[in-house]
Parts: sequence; structure tokens; C-alpha cells
Amino acid sequence: MKKCIAVLAALILIKNIAAQVKVAVKGGWNYSTARAVYSGVKQPNEFTFGYGIGVLAKVPFDGVLHFSPSVMINKRGFIVKPKAGTNKTEQYSITYLDLIPSLSVDFPNKDKSLAISLGPVFGFTNFGKIKATTTGNVTTTQKLKFGFGELGWFDLGLNASVGYHMKKVFVEVGYMHGFASINNNEETDQRNIRNRMLNLNIGYYFK
Repeated sequence: MKKCIAVLAALILIKNIAAQVKVAVKGGWNYSTARAVYSGVKQPNEFTFGYGIGVLAKVPFDGVLHFSPSVMINKRGFIVKPKAGTNKTEQYSITYLDLIPSLSVDFPNKDKSLAISLGPVFGFTNFGKIKATTTGNVTTTQKLKFGFGELGWFDLGLNASVGYHMKKVFVEVGYMHGFASINNNEETDQRNIRNRMLNLNIGYYFK
């Protein structure tokens, strides 16, 4: 009898939580670069534009605190102009599947709210290209290779964002700071590369 009551209580709790869960789609623009250090020397770099699209869930946790995980497809990249050893500019473009299990704090005001979110980013990729341009404006483009001794399949970072949420629509500005080098061949080529990304997203809640 006690087990039946416990199971019933758990089902009621799950149903109540599910009724409060909000699901949204979001997408927007990325403005990304990288911290590139070659043989101990920080390299000049520039930003590149990309895109992001994905889904977000908001699960009530405790008062104004929410569990706000998202799954995103983000295209980010960077431009590096090495100081020495070559006369070419390298533009990298990499598409990641990002898992972002964030916690958010919502500051409600009637049917609107300001949300501040923070959480880790676990990125996975096997898709990218590099465009190299020499001083004579000769450009070559090729697919990037990922794996051992190449660029890494994984990225790890921290994501922070601020969003203005209305009943159905929200606007969000975020920043992703990469903690790990995306180069698996660093011991050989002495290149430490860590992603940086600003993003602007617009989202829509289904419920």
C-alpha cells in the first residue's frame, strides 16, 4: 500500500512539473573568434560571422531558479594572421553540436521577465573547413580533418547569457568562453586554440 501511494505521489509530482515546463526554439547570429597562441606567441586574429539554431527547455527548480538546458547547432570560427613562419591568413569555419545544461535566474515583472543564465558548453564536431589566403590573394579552401593528431572532435567552455522573455517571444545575448584547446596536435605544432563566441538569439515558446 505504501509503495502504491509513493508511486502515485511521484506520478502527480512529475505531471505537475511537466505542466510547468516551457519548450522553445531559438536561432540567431554568432560573432566568433579564438585565442590562438602559436609556440608561446599570441597571434593576431579577427572575428567571423556564423549562425546558431536549436531548442531550449525551462524547468522550474526553486523559486526564480530554473534548469534551462539547450541543444544548439552553432557555426563558429576565427581568422588568424600568423606573426611569423608564413605569409598567409587562415580562416577557420567549424560547425558544432553544443549541449548547454544551464541554470537560470528569472526576475519576473507581470508576464515578462529578465533571465540570467550560466552553464557549461559541451561541443561536438566533425565538420569544418579552412580558407587560406596568401599575400598574393591566392585563396585555397579545404575540409578540416578531425581526430588524433588533428583538430579535436570536442570543445569545452562556459556559456553566459542575458535574455528578455515575454509570453511567447524572447531575445537573448550570450557569450561562450572556451577553456580547452581544440587542437589535438598541440604537442607537435605548438598551437593552442580556444574558441570565443558572442551570439544574439531570438526564440519562440511553444507552451
